[in-house]
Amino acid sequence: MWLEIAFAALALLQIVTLVLLRRQGRRIERMLAGRQGESGVPELLMINALNKVDHRLGVLEARTQQQPQAPRRSVEIRPTQMAMPVAGQHVVAHNYELAQQLAREGSDLEQLMTRCGLSRNEAELVQRLYAKRA
Repeated sequence: MWLEIAFAALALLQIVTLVLLRRQGRRIERMLAGRQGESGVPELLMINALNKVDHRLGVLEARTQQQPQAPRRSVEIRPTQMAMPVAGQHVVAHNYELAQQLAREGSDLEQLMTRCGLSRNEAELVQRLYAKRA
């Protein structure tokens, strides 16, 4: 008699455990299904990046339509020049020349950033390329 009650209790415990495990599995499946479309990058950041790329392409397209077709020559293009109007390219070139000179003289990153209008990454690059090696 006691043995039959013990078996019935064990069977009931196993059924309850299986039901709880099944529920947990469904909840995990729903959670994973909701995350399948996520890439880890917020959607707004991706949209902003695409808008910037689209804007730069529009500027480049406008430049190519304005300029008469001339023989192609090798030209060094800096990243910040692409987004600037043609008249502003002289200012950008001057800023890079000043940054190169300051880097050769041993200026630190903060000076390059404030005096030349460079981002931190640009200032680091200029400093690595043009700073005197000890």
